[in-house]
Amino acid sequence: MIDRRRFLAATTCFAYLGSEVKALSPEDADPFAGQLLITGFRGTGPSDPEVDQLRRYIEDGIVSGVILLRRNIRSPEQLLNLTTSLQSTSSEHPVIIAIDQEGGEVTRLDRRSGFLPWMSAADMAASGRKNDEVFEYYSVRARELSVVGVNLNLGPVVDLNVNPYNPIIGAKGRAYGSQVEDVVRFAELFIRAHRSEGVKTCLKHFPGHGSSVGDSHFGTVDISKTWSAEEIAPFERLVRAGLADTIMNSHVLHRHLSDAAWIPTSLSKSSVAEMREGLSFTGPIITDDMQMGAIADFMPARDASIAAVSAGNSLLIYSNYADRYSVRSINEVHQKLISAIQDGTLPAPLVAEHARLVRNFRKSLINHH
Repeated sequence: MIDRRRFLAATTCFAYLGSEVKALSPEDADPFAGQLLITGFRGTGPSDPEVDQLRRYIEDGIVSGVILLRRNIRSPEQLLNLTTSLQSTSSEHPVIIAIDQEGGEVTRLDRRSGFLPWMSAADMAASGRKNDEVFEYYSVRARELSVVGVNLNLGPVVDLNVNPYNPIIGAKGRAYGSQVEDVVRFAELFIRAHRSEGVKTCLKHFPGHGSSVGDSHFGTVDISKTWSAEEIAPFERLVRAGLADTIMNSHVLHRHLSDAAWIPTSLSKSSVAEMREGLSFTGPIITDDMQMGAIADFMPARDASIAAVSAGNSLLIYSNYADRYSVRSINEVHQKLISAIQDGTLPAPLVAEHARLVRNFRKSLINHH
Protein backbone atom coordinates (compact mmCIF):
# COMPACT_ATOMS: atom_id res chain seq x y z
CA MET A 1 0.00 0.00 0.00
CA ILE A 2 1.40 3.39 -1.01
CA ASP A 3 1.37 6.27 1.43
CA ARG A 4 -0.81 8.96 -0.14
CA ARG A 5 -1.12 11.42 2.75
CA ARG A 6 0.06 14.11 0.38
CA PHE A 7 -3.38 13.96 -1.28
CA LEU A 8 -4.75 16.12 1.50
CA ALA A 9 -2.18 18.80 0.88
CA ALA A 10 -2.12 18.75 -2.91
CA THR A 11 -3.72 21.97 -4.09
CA THR A 12 -1.42 23.31 -6.77
CA CYS A 13 -0.22 21.79 -10.00
CA PHE A 14 2.38 23.78 -11.91
CA ALA A 15 4.50 24.94 -9.02
CA TYR A 16 7.55 23.94 -11.02
CA LEU A 17 6.84 26.53 -13.71
CA GLY A 18 9.87 28.67 -14.23
CA SER A 19 9.59 32.41 -13.82
CA GLU A 20 11.51 32.71 -17.06
CA VAL A 21 8.48 31.64 -19.13
CA LYS A 22 7.64 34.62 -21.28
CA ALA A 23 4.11 36.02 -21.06
CA LEU A 24 1.99 35.62 -24.17
CA SER A 25 0.90 38.61 -26.17
CA PRO A 26 -2.52 38.49 -27.87
CA GLU A 27 -0.93 37.65 -31.21
CA ASP A 28 0.90 34.71 -29.62
CA ALA A 29 -2.26 33.12 -28.24
CA ASP A 30 -3.35 31.31 -31.42
CA PRO A 31 -0.41 28.90 -31.91
CA PHE A 32 -0.01 28.29 -28.18
CA ALA A 33 -3.67 27.34 -27.66
CA GLY A 34 -3.62 25.00 -30.66
CA GLN A 35 -0.77 22.98 -29.19
CA LEU A 36 -3.15 21.74 -26.49
CA LEU A 37 -5.80 20.15 -28.73
CA ILE A 38 -6.35 16.70 -30.25
CA THR A 39 -9.40 16.27 -32.47
CA GLY A 40 -11.44 13.54 -34.05
CA PHE A 41 -12.92 13.88 -37.53
CA ARG A 42 -14.97 12.14 -40.21
CA GLY A 43 -13.47 10.94 -43.44
CA THR A 44 -10.99 8.44 -44.80
CA GLY A 45 -9.14 10.36 -47.50
CA PRO A 46 -7.50 13.75 -48.11
CA SER A 47 -10.35 14.97 -50.33
CA ASP A 48 -13.11 14.32 -47.79
CA PRO A 49 -14.61 17.59 -46.47
CA GLU A 50 -13.67 17.18 -42.79
CA VAL A 51 -10.20 15.89 -43.66
CA ASP A 52 -9.65 18.90 -45.91
CA GLN A 53 -10.80 21.19 -43.08
CA LEU A 54 -8.57 19.35 -40.61
CA ARG A 55 -5.56 19.79 -42.86
CA ARG A 56 -6.14 23.55 -42.77
CA TYR A 57 -6.45 23.43 -38.98
CA ILE A 58 -3.11 21.63 -38.74
CA GLU A 59 -1.49 24.11 -41.10
CA ASP A 60 -2.87 27.03 -39.08
CA GLY A 61 -1.77 25.54 -35.74
CA ILE A 62 -5.32 25.12 -34.44
CA VAL A 63 -4.63 21.51 -33.41
CA SER A 64 -1.49 19.50 -32.63
CA GLY A 65 -2.94 16.06 -33.14
CA VAL A 66 -5.79 13.80 -34.22
CA ILE A 67 -7.45 10.72 -32.78
CA LEU A 68 -8.46 7.96 -35.18
CA LEU A 69 -11.76 6.10 -34.79
CA ARG A 70 -13.10 3.12 -36.73
CA ARG A 71 -14.90 5.48 -39.10
CA ASN A 72 -11.50 6.70 -40.37
CA ILE A 73 -10.08 3.27 -41.21
CA ARG A 74 -10.72 1.05 -44.25
CA SER A 75 -7.38 -0.62 -45.00
CA PRO A 76 -3.66 -0.26 -44.27
CA GLU A 77 -3.06 1.44 -47.62
CA GLN A 78 -5.93 3.88 -47.11
CA LEU A 79 -4.86 4.72 -43.57
CA LEU A 80 -1.27 5.34 -44.61
CA ASN A 81 -2.48 7.69 -47.34
CA LEU A 82 -4.63 9.54 -44.79
CA THR A 83 -1.92 9.96 -42.14
CA THR A 84 0.63 10.93 -44.79
CA SER A 85 -1.66 13.70 -46.00
CA LEU A 86 -2.10 14.98 -42.45
CA GLN A 87 1.62 14.93 -41.69
CA SER A 88 2.45 16.75 -44.93
CA THR A 89 0.38 19.70 -43.73
CA SER A 90 2.57 20.38 -40.69
CA SER A 91 5.62 22.45 -41.53
CA GLU A 92 7.11 22.22 -38.04
CA HIS A 93 6.80 19.20 -35.76
CA PRO A 94 5.13 15.83 -36.47
CA VAL A 95 1.38 15.73 -35.94
CA ILE A 96 0.23 13.50 -33.08
CA ILE A 97 -1.65 10.59 -34.67
CA ALA A 98 -3.36 8.85 -31.75
CA ILE A 99 -5.52 5.75 -31.55
CA ASP A 100 -7.20 3.60 -28.89
CA GLN A 101 -5.75 0.22 -29.78
CA GLU A 102 -5.80 -1.69 -26.49
CA GLY A 103 -7.14 -4.97 -27.78
CA GLY A 104 -10.40 -6.82 -27.31
CA GLU A 105 -13.43 -4.52 -27.34
CA VAL A 106 -11.32 -1.37 -27.56
CA THR A 107 -9.72 -1.70 -30.97
CA ARG A 108 -9.88 0.50 -34.05
CA LEU A 109 -7.75 -1.73 -36.31
CA ASP A 110 -8.88 -5.32 -36.86
CA ARG A 111 -9.18 -8.08 -39.43
CA ARG A 112 -12.08 -6.35 -41.15
CA SER A 113 -9.76 -3.47 -42.08
CA GLY A 114 -6.80 -5.70 -42.96
CA PHE A 115 -4.89 -5.71 -39.67
CA LEU A 116 -3.95 -8.38 -37.17
CA PRO A 117 -6.39 -9.11 -34.32
CA TRP A 118 -5.54 -7.87 -30.81
CA MET A 119 -6.60 -9.93 -27.82
CA SER A 120 -7.94 -8.09 -24.78
CA ALA A 121 -5.76 -7.40 -21.75
CA ALA A 122 -7.69 -9.99 -19.74
CA ASP A 123 -7.21 -12.63 -22.43
CA MET A 124 -3.52 -11.82 -22.70
CA ALA A 125 -3.08 -12.21 -18.95
CA ALA A 126 -4.87 -15.57 -19.08
CA SER A 127 -2.96 -16.82 -22.12
CA GLY A 128 0.02 -18.18 -20.21
CA ARG A 129 2.48 -16.50 -22.57
CA LYS A 130 6.03 -15.93 -21.38
CA ASN A 131 7.55 -12.46 -21.42
CA ASP A 132 9.33 -12.89 -24.75
CA GLU A 133 6.11 -14.15 -26.33
CA VAL A 134 4.11 -11.21 -24.99
CA PHE A 135 6.75 -8.79 -26.23
CA GLU A 136 6.75 -10.36 -29.69
CA TYR A 137 2.94 -10.33 -29.83
CA TYR A 138 2.78 -6.61 -29.14
CA SER A 139 5.86 -5.77 -31.24
CA VAL A 140 4.34 -7.19 -34.41
CA ARG A 141 1.16 -5.23 -33.83
CA ALA A 142 2.94 -2.02 -32.84
CA ARG A 143 4.84 -2.34 -36.14
CA GLU A 144 1.51 -2.28 -37.96
CA LEU A 145 0.65 0.97 -36.18
CA SER A 146 3.97 2.53 -37.04
CA VAL A 147 3.80 1.51 -40.70
CA VAL A 148 0.47 3.28 -41.20
CA GLY A 149 1.61 6.44 -39.40
CA VAL A 150 0.18 6.03 -35.90
CA ASN A 151 2.66 7.47 -33.38
CA LEU A 152 0.66 7.39 -30.12
CA ASN A 153 -1.33 4.40 -28.85
CA LEU A 154 -3.65 5.42 -26.01
CA GLY A 155 -2.79 2.36 -23.93
CA PRO A 156 -1.97 0.34 -21.95
CA VAL A 157 -4.79 0.30 -19.42
CA VAL A 158 -3.13 0.00 -16.02
CA ASP A 159 -6.32 0.03 -13.97
CA LEU A 160 -6.56 -2.77 -11.42
CA ASN A 161 -9.53 -5.08 -11.95
CA VAL A 162 -10.89 -4.40 -8.48
CA ASN A 163 -14.52 -4.70 -9.54
CA PRO A 164 -14.86 -7.40 -12.23
CA TYR A 165 -18.42 -6.17 -12.92
CA ASN A 166 -17.21 -2.64 -13.62
CA PRO A 167 -19.05 -1.81 -16.88
CA ILE A 168 -16.17 0.08 -18.49
CA ILE A 169 -13.06 -1.84 -17.34
CA GLY A 170 -13.64 -5.28 -15.80
CA ALA A 171 -16.70 -6.28 -17.80
CA LYS A 172 -14.90 -5.39 -21.04
CA GLY A 173 -11.71 -7.31 -20.24
CA ARG A 174 -9.62 -4.15 -20.39
CA ALA A 175 -7.53 -4.82 -17.26
CA TYR A 176 -4.58 -7.23 -17.01
CA GLY A 177 -5.62 -8.29 -13.52
CA SER A 178 -6.33 -7.27 -9.96
CA GLN A 179 -2.72 -7.54 -8.76
CA VAL A 180 -0.20 -4.75 -9.21
CA GLU A 181 2.59 -7.11 -10.27
CA ASP A 182 0.52 -8.63 -13.06
CA VAL A 183 -0.61 -5.27 -14.41
CA VAL A 184 2.90 -3.82 -14.33
CA ARG A 185 4.38 -6.90 -16.01
CA PHE A 186 2.08 -6.82 -19.03
CA ALA A 187 2.01 -3.03 -19.27
CA GLU A 188 5.80 -2.89 -19.33
CA LEU A 189 5.97 -5.42 -22.16
CA PHE A 190 3.25 -3.53 -24.06
CA ILE A 191 5.18 -0.26 -23.70
CA ARG A 192 8.61 -1.69 -24.55
CA ALA A 193 7.19 -3.41 -27.62
CA HIS A 194 5.67 -0.16 -28.85
CA ARG A 195 8.87 1.74 -28.18
CA SER A 196 10.81 -0.79 -30.21
CA GLU A 197 8.67 0.26 -33.18
CA GLY A 198 8.78 4.00 -32.49
CA VAL A 199 5.24 4.31 -31.10
CA LYS A 200 4.53 6.26 -27.89
CA THR A 201 2.04 5.01 -25.30
CA CYS A 202 -0.29 6.38 -22.62
CA LEU A 203 -0.97 5.02 -19.11
CA LYS A 204 -4.66 5.15 -18.30
CA HIS A 205 -6.97 5.88 -16.50
CA PHE A 206 -5.43 7.90 -13.65
CA PRO A 207 -6.01 7.61 -10.69
CA GLY A 208 -7.56 4.21 -11.40
CA HIS A 209 -10.97 3.38 -12.88
CA GLY A 210 -11.00 -0.32 -12.02
CA SER A 211 -13.06 -0.10 -8.84
CA SER A 212 -15.87 2.06 -10.21
CA VAL A 213 -19.45 0.89 -10.51
CA GLY A 214 -20.29 3.26 -13.36
CA ASP A 215 -19.07 4.42 -16.77
CA SER A 216 -17.86 8.02 -17.11
CA HIS A 217 -18.83 7.96 -20.79
CA PHE A 218 -22.43 8.40 -19.67
CA GLY A 219 -22.22 10.53 -16.54
CA THR A 220 -20.60 11.19 -13.21
CA VAL A 221 -18.74 8.31 -11.55
CA ASP A 222 -17.63 8.65 -7.92
CA ILE A 223 -14.88 6.23 -6.88
CA SER A 224 -14.34 7.70 -3.41
CA LYS A 225 -15.83 4.71 -1.56
CA THR A 226 -14.47 1.96 -3.80
CA TRP A 227 -10.96 3.20 -4.63
CA SER A 228 -7.80 2.30 -2.72
CA ALA A 229 -4.33 3.85 -2.90
CA GLU A 230 -3.00 0.60 -4.37
CA GLU A 231 -4.64 1.60 -7.66
CA ILE A 232 -1.99 4.26 -8.18
CA ALA A 233 0.84 1.76 -7.76
CA PRO A 234 1.01 0.68 -11.45
CA PHE A 235 1.27 4.32 -12.53
CA GLU A 236 3.97 5.01 -9.97
CA ARG A 237 5.97 1.88 -10.80
CA LEU A 238 5.95 2.60 -14.53
CA VAL A 239 6.78 6.28 -14.11
CA ARG A 240 9.72 5.44 -11.83
CA ALA A 241 10.94 2.93 -14.42
CA GLY A 242 10.93 5.61 -17.13
CA LEU A 243 8.14 3.87 -19.03
CA ALA A 244 5.51 6.63 -19.01
CA ASP A 245 5.39 8.64 -22.23
CA THR A 246 2.04 10.20 -21.33
CA ILE A 247 -0.68 9.68 -18.70
CA MET A 248 -4.43 9.98 -19.21
CA ASN A 249 -6.39 11.91 -16.58
CA SER A 250 -9.85 10.37 -16.15
CA HIS A 251 -13.22 12.02 -15.45
CA VAL A 252 -13.95 10.37 -12.09
CA LEU A 253 -14.79 11.97 -8.76
CA HIS A 254 -12.35 11.28 -5.93
CA ARG A 255 -12.48 12.55 -2.37
CA HIS A 256 -8.77 13.49 -2.31
CA LEU A 257 -7.98 14.14 -5.98
CA SER A 258 -11.02 16.23 -6.89
CA ASP A 259 -10.69 19.91 -6.02
CA ALA A 260 -14.27 19.72 -4.75
CA ALA A 261 -16.61 16.77 -4.26
CA TRP A 262 -18.42 17.48 -7.54
CA ILE A 263 -15.40 18.26 -9.77
CA PRO A 264 -13.94 15.45 -11.93
CA THR A 265 -10.25 14.67 -11.46
CA SER A 266 -9.60 15.70 -15.07
CA LEU A 267 -10.56 19.26 -14.12
CA SER A 268 -8.79 19.23 -10.76
CA LYS A 269 -5.41 20.68 -9.86
CA SER A 270 -5.11 18.10 -7.09
CA SER A 271 -5.08 15.22 -9.57
CA VAL A 272 -2.38 16.83 -11.70
CA ALA A 273 -0.41 17.70 -8.57
CA GLU A 274 -0.33 14.04 -7.60
CA MET A 275 1.07 13.11 -10.99
CA ARG A 276 3.60 15.93 -11.03
CA GLU A 277 4.66 15.97 -7.39
CA GLY A 278 3.65 12.54 -6.10
CA LEU A 279 4.80 10.50 -9.12
CA SER A 280 7.40 13.01 -10.39
CA PHE A 281 5.93 12.70 -13.88
CA THR A 282 7.16 15.40 -16.27
CA GLY A 283 5.57 14.36 -19.57
CA PRO A 284 2.26 15.34 -21.17
CA ILE A 285 -0.95 14.71 -19.23
CA ILE A 286 -3.86 13.97 -21.56
CA THR A 287 -7.52 14.26 -20.65
CA ASP A 288 -9.91 11.50 -21.49
CA ASP A 289 -12.38 12.59 -24.17
CA MET A 290 -13.78 15.96 -23.13
CA GLN A 291 -17.11 15.14 -24.81
CA MET A 292 -17.87 12.21 -22.51
CA GLY A 293 -20.98 12.50 -20.36
CA ALA A 294 -19.06 13.08 -17.13
CA ILE A 295 -17.83 16.38 -18.59
CA ALA A 296 -20.46 17.37 -21.18
CA ASP A 297 -23.24 17.00 -18.59
CA PHE A 298 -21.21 18.75 -15.90
CA MET A 299 -20.47 22.16 -17.42
CA PRO A 300 -20.52 24.03 -20.74
CA ALA A 301 -17.75 23.17 -23.19
CA ARG A 302 -16.15 26.61 -22.86
CA ASP A 303 -15.82 26.35 -19.09
CA ALA A 304 -14.67 22.73 -19.21
CA SER A 305 -11.84 23.44 -21.67
CA ILE A 306 -10.57 26.34 -19.58
CA ALA A 307 -10.88 24.30 -16.37
CA ALA A 308 -8.92 21.39 -17.90
CA VAL A 309 -6.06 23.63 -18.96
CA SER A 310 -6.10 25.52 -15.65
CA ALA A 311 -5.90 22.22 -13.80
CA GLY A 312 -2.63 21.42 -15.57
CA ASN A 313 -3.54 19.05 -18.39
CA SER A 314 -1.25 19.35 -21.40
CA LEU A 315 -3.54 17.90 -24.10
CA LEU A 316 -7.33 17.87 -24.39
CA ILE A 317 -9.04 15.22 -26.53
CA TYR A 318 -12.21 16.03 -28.47
CA SER A 319 -13.07 12.91 -30.47
CA ASN A 320 -16.25 14.35 -32.03
CA TYR A 321 -17.71 10.84 -31.92
CA ALA A 322 -21.33 11.99 -31.54
CA ASP A 323 -23.38 13.20 -34.50
CA ARG A 324 -23.85 16.64 -32.94
CA TYR A 325 -20.11 17.30 -33.21
CA SER A 326 -17.93 17.82 -36.26
CA VAL A 327 -14.29 18.69 -36.83
CA ARG A 328 -15.37 22.35 -36.68
CA SER A 329 -16.12 21.83 -32.98
CA ILE A 330 -12.40 21.96 -32.24
CA ASN A 331 -12.16 25.44 -33.74
CA GLU A 332 -14.81 26.59 -31.27
CA VAL A 333 -12.74 25.22 -28.39
CA HIS A 334 -9.64 26.85 -29.83
CA GLN A 335 -11.34 30.23 -29.97
CA LYS A 336 -12.53 29.86 -26.39
CA LEU A 337 -9.02 29.16 -25.19
CA ILE A 338 -7.63 32.14 -27.10
CA SER A 339 -10.22 34.44 -25.52
CA ALA A 340 -9.39 33.07 -22.07
CA ILE A 341 -5.69 33.74 -22.64
CA GLN A 342 -6.31 37.24 -23.90
CA ASP A 343 -8.63 38.25 -21.05
CA GLY A 344 -6.37 36.70 -18.41
CA THR A 345 -8.72 33.89 -17.37
CA LEU A 346 -5.97 31.46 -18.37
CA PRO A 347 -2.54 32.56 -17.09
CA ALA A 348 -0.25 33.04 -20.05
CA PRO A 349 2.80 31.39 -18.42
CA LEU A 350 0.76 28.26 -17.72
CA VAL A 351 -0.38 27.98 -21.33
CA ALA A 352 3.15 28.65 -22.58
CA GLU A 353 4.48 25.82 -20.42
CA HIS A 354 1.82 23.44 -21.71
CA ALA A 355 2.68 24.38 -25.28
CA ARG A 356 6.40 23.89 -24.65
CA LEU A 357 5.77 20.45 -23.18
CA VAL A 358 3.63 19.38 -26.14
CA ARG A 359 6.08 20.74 -28.69
CA ASN A 360 8.90 18.79 -27.08
CA PHE A 361 6.72 15.68 -27.15
CA ARG A 362 5.94 16.21 -30.83
CA LYS A 363 9.63 16.63 -31.59
CA SER A 364 10.22 13.18 -30.10
CA LEU A 365 7.71 11.51 -32.40
CA ILE A 366 9.00 9.49 -35.32
CA ASN A 367 7.57 10.63 -38.64
CA HIS A 368 7.95 7.85 -41.19
CA HIS A 369 6.51 9.93 -44.03
